[in-house]
Amino acid sequence: MSQKDEKKPEQLNLPEETTEQSTAPEEKLEQTKAETKKPKRERTPEEEKIRAQKSVQRKKKLKHGTLATVLTVVFVAIVVVVNVICGVLDDRFHWNIDLTSSGLYEIDEQTISYLNQLTADVDVVMLADESYFKENSTLKIVSETLERFQAESNGHINLKYVDMTKNPEAVKTYSQNYSGGDFATGDVIIACGDLVRVAAFDDLIKQEQQIDYSTYSYVYETTFTGEQTLLSAIMGVTDLNPVKVAVIAEINGSPIYHSMDEYCFLKINELLEKNNYQVTQIDIATDVLSPEEYTAVVLCAPNTDFSDAQITKLTDYLYNDGKYERNLVYFASPYQPETPKLDDFLETWGLKFGNTVVYESDTASSQFVTSAMGMLQGVPVVNKEYTELVGSLDGSKLPIVAPLAKPIERLFEANSGRVTEALLTTSDTAYLYPLDENAEDFDVSNAETGSFTLAVLATNTYTEGADAYESAVLAFGSCWMLDHYVASTSSYQNAEYFITSLNSLTGKENTITIAEKSLDQTAITISDAQKNAIRTVTVFVIPLTIAALGVVVFIRRRNQ
Repeated sequence: MSQKDEKKPEQLNLPEETTEQSTAPEEKLEQTKAETKKPKRERTPEEEKIRAQKSVQRKKKLKHGTLATVLTVVFVAIVVVVNVICGVLDDRFHWNIDLTSSGLYEIDEQTISYLNQLTADVDVVMLADESYFKENSTLKIVSETLERFQAESNGHINLKYVDMTKNPEAVKTYSQNYSGGDFATGDVIIACGDLVRVAAFDDLIKQEQQIDYSTYSYVYETTFTGEQTLLSAIMGVTDLNPVKVAVIAEINGSPIYHSMDEYCFLKINELLEKNNYQVTQIDIATDVLSPEEYTAVVLCAPNTDFSDAQITKLTDYLYNDGKYERNLVYFASPYQPETPKLDDFLETWGLKFGNTVVYESDTASSQFVTSAMGMLQGVPVVNKEYTELVGSLDGSKLPIVAPLAKPIERLFEANSGRVTEALLTTSDTAYLYPLDENAEDFDVSNAETGSFTLAVLATNTYTEGADAYESAVLAFGSCWMLDHYVASTSSYQNAEYFITSLNSLTGKENTITIAEKSLDQTAITISDAQKNAIRTVTVFVIPLTIAALGVVVFIRRRNQ
């Protein structure tokens, strides 16, 4: 074939091709779908409205759900923070509610007032693990009371628990400054600087056995005396100038008192120490009775007469080298033998004690008094006469009783600077019961009756220019007026009267007398009105309030 007979490719008899490039398979597939897709239908106005409402509702739910979540988180955070703050404040202020019928876990207003004014820092160390006190129903009151002390002290009381067996070094510093013996588990150490006092377990909680005369069986009474003991110890370590008292306890190494008067002697010492007097027991025969050291001397129921030298000690003490300003407290006893030299000494002060005991014949005004000897009947209730000594007690309605008291005759009212004032007297229906051999033939119908004096204040005053100096003898007809049971009960004013009188004579301030609390009755009692209020709130108010809130929430959510 000739060259010219060759045909060009375009002249070949081939299928005619388009000049555009062929479409890719993917594009063709999309194109096919687009061709087969139905045209989009436009929404009606009603459908657009419904769609818009649903969109708004979705946004509201999202908004409300987010807000609810945020509020829940914030609320939980606030609750946690409030709980933490309340826990800290409770540790600081001890916010507890005492529901016991006797206010067992409350502290006296006098205690609160003193603690509020405390300026010195005081360590209070409870010698045991915290559980030792708090898990025992009886001991719990000790820790509760001290926690309230701490809360009222404006941060000045540091309360802590120390187990000596696990951490003996923790109390070493206190033991170096304490001369009263070894510490024991359950004791409470009170320290301020180098001053240390210890409240032993027996000083905090006492259990006593008494006879129930209606059944002739023994009953046991448990009382809490800790508030008075602990407060006095705090006052003791924070008082830089305590009043010092010498208690004549022995004569030539033997007890000064009759064995029947021992509990009275011990109670008087206890009252002095609990009311923050610095007490020293002395032997009148061998120890020095220094007026420079002691502001007052206590002589309780001497069972032995004094020698001339011992009488001179008392006289020189009260004279105080012409400076006076010293005091003697004297208690008689129905068990005393004859003491002629002591009697002569007291008569120079205008005091003479009878050899009888005063009883009250009027059963309507006499008292049955529980004492260390048992139940005493016909005990007179005395009247306060010279109230300048105890002015703060004048309005009290509590009685003062005088068991086994000797009458005191005032030999004069005034004599060369010496003055006697009747302090306590009986009613006109009292009578005298003899203590000598005449007691065997005693007939109450023939007894001497009348009003008798059972406590006297005798003073000796020396005046120099405008200045007056005074010493005093405060005499009571019986140490049994401060018998252990009589002075411990809150039913009588005997202990408070004695302490207030001594405070007045010695110029002592900041003394507080706190009544003991029984641990035998701690039931929770509420009135009928309180019962009805609690039932109404728990049965009706709270359930109805919760139901109402549920209905409101349900309706609101349903309408959203």
